[in-house]
Amino acid sequence: MDKSFPELKVRREICEEMTMVQSSLVLADQGFTSSTPTEVLANQSAIVRQQWNHKLKSDYVRTPIPKSGLRKIWRKMFENDGSEIMIMYAFGGKMDEYSDTATPYPHRAGVLYQLLKGVNLADQSSDTTLVSLRRIDWVRGFDKFLEPYVSKNPREAYLNYIDLDLGVGGGSYEEASVWGERYWKRDNFKKLIRIKAKVDPDNFFRHPQSIPVF
Repeated sequence: MDKSFPELKVRREICEEMTMVQSSLVLADQGFTSSTPTEVLANQSAIVRQQWNHKLKSDYVRTPIPKSGLRKIWRKMFENDGSEIMIMYAFGGKMDEYSDTATPYPHRAGVLYQLLKGVNLADQSSDTTLVSLRRIDWVRGFDKFLEPYVSKNPREAYLNYIDLDLGVGGGSYEEASVWGERYWKRDNFKKLIRIKAKVDPDNFFRHPQSIPVF
């Protein structure tokens, strides 16, 4: 960090090494610390249910964003009202050893990091207030702005951050592939469609972006 980001003035005493499961405790926003027994994660009554009210969109980055691009991104973020969020989840390591088709989740080998961006609507009474609509419009524009810097053909997205802006419905493969190939890529999406036809041919388990039955 001193070599690459000296401006941050990171000091050893403010850093803490921990396991991934310990980081889940710290990041849970439940008042836990890295020394909290990890067994608490299995205790449902100890977890306070929180209501998230965000509009989120996701991407995957496979090539480094140049400094000029980062400067443009920072300037674009400052155009919003402070409700924006952007998180980069680093990939690499063991993830690079798995091919796109090893599991249904295809975003592994070659991914530098996952990019989550969105706006917080928690201070609004609904997602249809003028402020909410302005923020949602901003994050959609920000998503379009990031297009040159993220994965392509398809532009990948994380299936657990359901983004209905990508499209809904599955009346035909052409219709469903608009969002399906972004979540799972083509080969995996077709595999999931074949599995769906076998295990749930009546489409009992469904939502606007669920695996379709043909």
